Amino acid sequence: MRKPEFITFTGVDDRTDLDAVESLSKQYPIEWGVLFSPTQQGRTPRYPGLARLHEIHERSRSLRLAAHLCGEHARRIVGGALPDLPAVISNVYQRAQINHIYPQPHRITRFAEMARTPCIGQFIAGPFPANETIQWLFDPSSGAGIVPPVWPRHPGGDRLVGFAGGMSPENVATVIERINSSGQYWIDMETRVRTDDDWLDLAKCEAVCVQVYG
Repeated sequence: MRKPEFITFTGVDDRTDLDAVESLSKQYPIEWGVLFSPTQQGRTPRYPGLARLHEIHERSRSLRLAAHLCGEHARRIVGGALPDLPAVISNVYQRAQINHIYPQPHRITRFAEMARTPCIGQFIAGPFPANETIQWLFDPSSGAGIVPPVWPRHPGGDRLVGFAGGMSPENVATVIERINSSGQYWIDMETRVRTDDDWLDLAKCEAVCVQVYG
């Protein structure tokens, strides 16, 4: 069974212990997803406020980070415009995920070239898209914590692709067996590594890493 190249834990928030984040990152291959939305930022648990974004920026040299662009940010990119992103995002994030149900690869690629950052598009059904100008994440759950009935096959070659949907400390080992990837991949987890009141739970993140990597 091939293990993921890394695990993305999405939704670093205002209560996340960044010292513990750094400690976990030294032990396991982790990417930390930070959610951005012009209407939700600092207003709901999953979207950190500006002060926390600055703290993440200050620690960025020791962390692998991905900016997950939601709402109007994603709509502008898919529509061919540039998003109005906080200045604190610059030169910090190694990847950007465009959270839009109807991704437009050529427009996401244009944004990736301008931002000088590899970008990720989501799809919810069928095989991995043939387009290789961006990276692709299979995510039919869209943050709802639902495990899909079928996982698509790895598209082959040395492509890096992602899988998301309902993974938790309790089922992640079984899910990886079902994915049974033949090539490089990552897994993305969000809803089921949170507390009941929707804050990121680093104990659950660590439990996932133990299940996957030992």
